[in-house]
Formats: sequence, C-alpha cells, structure tokens
Amino acid sequence: MIKKMFLGVLALGLMFTSCDDDDNVIIIPDAGTLSGGPFSFIVDGQPDMVTGVSTDPSAVGTNRTFVITDLDLNILGTPPTLSDLEGVNFDGAGRGVCLIWYLRYENDTNLDTVTNAGDLTGTFSLSNSIRVERGPNADVLTGGPFNFTVDGTPDMVSGIAFENPDNRVGNNATWVITDDAGMILGTPPTLSAVEGVNFDGAGVGVCLIWYLRYENDTNIATVTNANDLTGTFHLSNSITVNRN
Repeated sequence: MIKKMFLGVLALGLMFTSCDDDDNVIIIPDAGTLSGGPFSFIVDGQPDMVTGVSTDPSAVGTNRTFVITDLDLNILGTPPTLSDLEGVNFDGAGRGVCLIWYLRYENDTNLDTVTNAGDLTGTFSLSNSIRVERGPNADVLTGGPFNFTVDGTPDMVSGIAFENPDNRVGNNATWVITDDAGMILGTPPTLSAVEGVNFDGAGVGVCLIWYLRYENDTNIATVTNANDLTGTFHLSNSITVNRN
C-alpha cells in the first residue's frame, strides 16, 4: 500500500513538473517576409505616405514594431503599428533613401537604447527591407579639385566618385560641365564620358563638374546656363577644374 501511495505521489509530481516546463517555452522570433513597395516619391512639400505594406501572418515574437532606417541603418523611427507606419510623411525627411523593416523581438532586445539597427542585440528577428526613395537626389561627389596646365597636352580627370551611390534617385541622369558662371559647356552622359573630356582644349579658366538627377519636366535640353534650370531636379556639389 505504501509503495502504491509513493508511486502515486511521484506521478503527480512529474505531472506538475511537466506543466511547469510548458510555461517556460522559449520563443524564437521570426519576422517573416515584409511585402509591399518599393516606393518612389518626389520631395516637393506635399505629404508622401506608403500604402499596401503587409507583414507575414506567420511572424512570431512577443513584441513587434516597424523600424525605419537610412542606408547606413541609422534608426529614424519605430512606428509601433502598420497604421502608424502609414501615417509617416516621408516628404519631410528630405532627399535620400529610407528602408522600412519589421521587427519581432523578446524583452532582452536593446531596441530602446540603440540608434543603429546594426547594433541590435538580444533575441530578435528583422524582416527584409522595403526601399523608399525620396528624390530626385544627386548624392555628393568626391574627388578633385584638379589643377592642369594648358600646354597642348591632354588633361583628363579621374577618381571622381559618389559618397553614397545607393542614395541617387531620379528617372534621368547626366553630368554637367559649366564655367564658374554656370554656363553649360557640356553634358557628358556617363562618368566614363566625363573622364574622356580633354580639359586642356578649353583653354585657361575654371570648369565645374556637376552630377544631375532629374525628372522629365526639367529643361536641361533647352537652357545654356545651369542657373536657369527649372522642373524637378537635383544638382550635386561641384568639383573644380583649374586650367592654368
């Protein structure tokens, strides 16, 4: 009898132990696939919101939020719901590119204390990103300035690059070479074409090299001075070419 009672108590203890184990189930977050976009907006002072974004119905995780970053993963905002995300005015962020992510995470994740998504730690899962372009945007040119001597020997530029190539936005693109008063001397369509320009042939003076991203309403084909450009466009900074 005592043996049977002992076995009964043992079985009851195992049953409660089993129940306790079920209460401590470890959740492994999975943000799944984020659908929608990409989006392309014109920065013109008019509100630009995203629509049609949807999360994965099989996503798992105790906590959830959307995360908006730039291309360097700097966190620009964390709209907690889809409704909040659709209320974000991307026009107000100016020119450039944003990325929208969906995050599922547990309480040990440091979302509240980091400013860059690349620094997230803990138990979490980030979805794929959706690209939001805000343009036109010509980005920032690096390289130069160049100093040439006018002596009959060809002088070409080299080493020109973009600070962040993925930030470039706009349906059309060209390079623009002007004098220091903005008069357009040429519009090489590609960087390779720019590097093929012989600046020695232009004589003594100063040239400026620009990069232009623009929409179809821009009058680049009909103006002779870059200061007279109208429409939807963005000119980069300029690189100086001194011809001495």
